[in-house]
Amino acid sequence: MTQDYLVRFAGAYDREVQAWVDATRRGEVTGPDVWDGYAASVVAEAGVRALETGGRTTVELASRPALYAGAGH
Repeated sequence: MTQDYLVRFAGAYDREVQAWVDATRRGEVTGPDVWDGYAASVVAEAGVRALETGGRTTVELASRPALYAGAGH
């Protein structure tokens, strides 16, 4: 298995972008939203804290606003 994630996941990235393009052409909005980006950032920050302290770190998200409570969430 290759150690380079760009090579290893190239096909997956291509399929993801193509799915987004196809949905956009159909007039649909798909994929991650701002809330997903927020959650990823909170998890990444918790990971950094865990590395710095050498211990477990709790991931605490703010309450999800109603705007992001739709389908798929």
